[in-house]
Amino acid sequence: MALPFMPFYWGDYWRDTAHLTDAEHVAYLKLISHYWQHGGLPTENQRLARIAGRTLEEWLEMRPVLSDFFQVDWKHKRIERDLARQNELKDNNAERAKRAANARWNAPSIAQALPEASLEQCLTNANQNHNQNHNHNHIIEPKAKSYASRGTRLPEDWKPSKTDLEFADGLGVRSVEVDKFRDHWHSQPSSKGVKVDWSATWRNWCRNAERSYRGNHKETLRETTEKLLKEIENGYENGSNQGSLNLTSGL
Repeated sequence: MALPFMPFYWGDYWRDTAHLTDAEHVAYLKLISHYWQHGGLPTENQRLARIAGRTLEEWLEMRPVLSDFFQVDWKHKRIERDLARQNELKDNNAERAKRAANARWNAPSIAQALPEASLEQCLTNANQNHNQNHNHNHIIEPKAKSYASRGTRLPEDWKPSKTDLEFADGLGVRSVEVDKFRDHWHSQPSSKGVKVDWSATWRNWCRNAERSYRGNHKETLRETTEKLLKEIENGYENGSNQGSLNLTSGL
């Protein structure tokens, strides 16, 4: 079997063959190529001439020049050395490949190689990993809840509940605050318009509105009503229906 490639030392070649003619260069290259492919050369002149691509007469003329590159029986020292090296390398590679194949095909299975205790340990580790993954899934669940508690924007059709209205009435907050509250929070951009508890936000809004009324009107509607009732009560206690009532107070 021919080797796949032939090492060639061009520096040495041109140094040793500078005196050859072009025809002798071609003949010599053909001879050493045949040598590498077939492991040697014949000794008959007619066969050598055919390998060199020359007539017998041309071959006999250049034979003395080309024979200087060869030893007895047309042996080439460098090519013999390179052939031996390449064959040894090929044999070593083939042997390594054979050993690797035998090791692969003759290797015991995992079940055969591991003792029974090791198999039990593998199963234990697998169960532990499964439990860890299962617990990890339970740990993640509160994150979803915390995400939901970040709040929402005020719905477009929001209206205060009955409880929210009663709270506003208790502070004497006017119904116009409902529209003001809704328009204010719908106009807020991005996160500024997000709240966790809109009922609590409404109650704070009513408290602020009540304080505003108190500052502008001095007293709330509830306080005014209580004051009027007290004045009426005092008037009846004094035996007169004409108690000094200040009906415009706080209005």
